[in-house]
Amino acid sequence: MAGEWLFTTLANAPLEIIDGDRGTNYPKQGEFSTSGHCLFLNAGNVTTNGFNFSDCAFITEEKDAMLRKGKLVRNDVVLTTRGTVGNVAYFDGSVSFDHIRINSGMVILRPYIEALHPRFLYLFVRSALFDQQVSALQTGSAQPQLPIRDINRIEIPVPPMMEQKA
Repeated sequence: MAGEWLFTTLANAPLEIIDGDRGTNYPKQGEFSTSGHCLFLNAGNVTTNGFNFSDCAFITEEKDAMLRKGKLVRNDVVLTTRGTVGNVAYFDGSVSFDHIRINSGMVILRPYIEALHPRFLYLFVRSALFDQQVSALQTGSAQPQLPIRDINRIEIPVPPMMEQKA
């Protein structure tokens, strides 16, 4: 027997929405290199089909330690929120980089894995239902954006865990 599906907003869903660091320690152009300790995602790294690591920029371990927010942990989902809005990628075990940070045009969706299966979340944010809501909520024509206040309004189905895993 199938359990009850809960429909809720992302603001009330069992996940955390994490913004990138925008403070004074945000890396400047001269602080990036083609290899290093921590991959600093750019818009080209998060596509409609997940991660693309063909053009990467890295920051040093020291710079990484200076930043407060925006570092990925396994099972996080990355969502682009500025420019190309709605691209997503899933930071699972298949990604070879251990240290990754988002830039200021992205957010991290971090599921509470006891209530929201990470792969289910990833597949939801790649769904037509999610895309329709993003299209309705994004603002700006020259530089489209999806602020966190609007991301919070997106509705997500949360079926029982056994159904999420299936």
